[in-house]
Amino acid sequence: MEENIIYGIVYTEIDDVKGPNPIIWFPEEMPEEIKMKIGIKTITLVTDEKGILPESLVFIPFPSLKLKGILKYIEFPDDTHRGGVNQSAITLIFKEFNDIVFYKYVKNLELLFNNTTQKIIDLGKSKSNNKEITQEIKNLQSKVYTILEDLRIKECSEPQSEPFPQEQPIPYPMKEYVMKIIVCGDPNVGKTSIVLRYTNNAFKRTYLPTIGVNICEKTTFTKTLSGEDYTSKFVLFDIAGQQKFMMMRKHFYAGADAALLVFDLTKPDTFTNIREWYQDIKKYLPTVENLPTLIIGNKNDLSDKKAINEKEIDTLKKELNLEYIETSAKTGKNILLIFQKIADNFMDLQNK
Repeated sequence: MEENIIYGIVYTEIDDVKGPNPIIWFPEEMPEEIKMKIGIKTITLVTDEKGILPESLVFIPFPSLKLKGILKYIEFPDDTHRGGVNQSAITLIFKEFNDIVFYKYVKNLELLFNNTTQKIIDLGKSKSNNKEITQEIKNLQSKVYTILEDLRIKECSEPQSEPFPQEQPIPYPMKEYVMKIIVCGDPNVGKTSIVLRYTNNAFKRTYLPTIGVNICEKTTFTKTLSGEDYTSKFVLFDIAGQQKFMMMRKHFYAGADAALLVFDLTKPDTFTNIREWYQDIKKYLPTVENLPTLIIGNKNDLSDKKAINEKEIDTLKKELNLEYIETSAKTGKNILLIFQKIADNFMDLQNK
């Protein structure tokens, strides 16, 4: 486990006089500015929602700190506080580029937070001192490390694909084809979710946040239409959609063997911008017309919010002469199909 996968943890109370008041934090040398920003934003979210506390874990960004957090809100009756209610929050802080790990395994962490919350409520009701609550917060951070390490070991020990059964050895060398696939589209269309859904892998990836690319790999066993066995190694470049990374993208386009152009079916602007993404790739890859490329309409599960009609999609397909597939990273619909199509198109080019 990367030693710094967790930046720290902050326990914040709402003080009747001071307002948001971080009273427990690890590491102990956490800068005052950081713990105060975390405490204030954590509690502000509750006040913005008229005091209605979410029961589940909540993800919250801290962009100025390049951090994100998982929050667990706590509330219990307490006559010593204004309104007769004691409110507090636990905020587990991690670096932005590790968010995939926490999004993927949030359900594994839910029970840990719930258990700690109940212990803090019990301690609060019994008027225990902060020393005991401090130990519970410290224990929580330690347990999160432990469970993430267990998950990392399990994930990294699992094979990327099913091996051929030993009783049926392959009597000839198997060809391996390595494909670099660039995954492009506007921010928040689900590029990373598609990649994560396909690779099912949060720990074994390289993330370069300062230059805006997330790189994942997956190897699968495949057959050609003629029945030839081979392995496909997909190297997926999940390219950041923000404008600030525009000048850097050309470096990630270089050497691409295929491309996915992703838009959000519920956001027309992201659909319109597919043309710009295609032209951007074409500017740096003049042979893009020969590059296996798919247009991906993601978030198919939100059918009631779909904002792009079939006629618009058909027009774009014909204009760019590209195949179109609708997907849902949430349900997994057509995710495998995307990469099978890419592999088939790539193999067709290799055999010409």
